[in-house]
Amino acid sequence: MNTPTIQDLYSEARKIEVKFKEHASNFSVEMIFAPSKYAEKPIQDCKIGSWSANKFFRTEKGSLSEDSRYKTIGGLKRAIIMAAKKRNLTVESFVFPN
Repeated sequence: MNTPTIQDLYSEARKIEVKFKEHASNFSVEMIFAPSKYAEKPIQDCKIGSWSANKFFRTEKGSLSEDSRYKTIGGLKRAIIMAAKKRNLTVESFVFPN
């Protein structure tokens, strides 16, 4: 199957996972862009996590509560790589499960 678009990820039509060298299981990437009753602007969130590894973190844009969506898959991947490096994690690959 083809690589999804960023809109596919935000609409949850497709998923993306990250394989880190330091962990056996893949980490899921949760993309949220939704209105919030607590903020004037929609909430942006990009959470990378694994229940089995008991680790969760966010990208820089994903932790901001302002209208700053990712525009491309490439931009999202670069943000995940940078956030992972800050946590001493090495991205091996990105996986798009069916």
